[in-house]
Amino acid sequence: MNFQYHLNTILLDSHLVATYDGVTVLVDNERTTEVIYLDLSKAFDTVPRNILVSKFERHRFDGWTTQCIRNWLDGHTQRVAVNGSKSKYRPVMSGVLQGSVFGLTLFNISIDNMDSGIECFLTKFADDTKLCGVVDMPEGQDAIQRELDRLERWACPNSCKFNKAKCKVLHLGRGSPKHKYRLGREWI
Repeated sequence: MNFQYHLNTILLDSHLVATYDGVTVLVDNERTTEVIYLDLSKAFDTVPRNILVSKFERHRFDGWTTQCIRNWLDGHTQRVAVNGSKSKYRPVMSGVLQGSVFGLTLFNISIDNMDSGIECFLTKFADDTKLCGVVDMPEGQDAIQRELDRLERWACPNSCKFNKAKCKVLHLGRGSPKHKYRLGREWI
């Protein structure tokens, strides 16, 4: 086992524990709760490098650090191989390296503002995001739908897209209304 595997496991465990703890408290207090599991499509591949670098600049990282990030992102190439035939190498113009600690860190920085102004409980770890809210009153269902609408609006300028086929709703508690939600124009 390597350090990167252990670090990713610790971060994922923290994400899962935070979600579990938050939901357990609500259900233990007999609150009807719904958890929306959201998945970003091709998340690591679509990180716009210009937006990522601008976040470093906006957070006032020094010029040396920002230039190191640019240098790390630039210069990657890839090619496609099918049945022994190989394409020419082409420059990679977007995304961060998946499977590296630094790639995970850069991805998390790229989505750092996803939860800005959120009124429901939201946890995120890389492309795995969970939105949770109490729904024993219609206002709770409305709040979750507002948050889904806000997340959909957030996705576009951040060059992200939700994989709606993988988004799911988990209904917890007695008497759950099993409300249906939409993400964009599609029901989840």
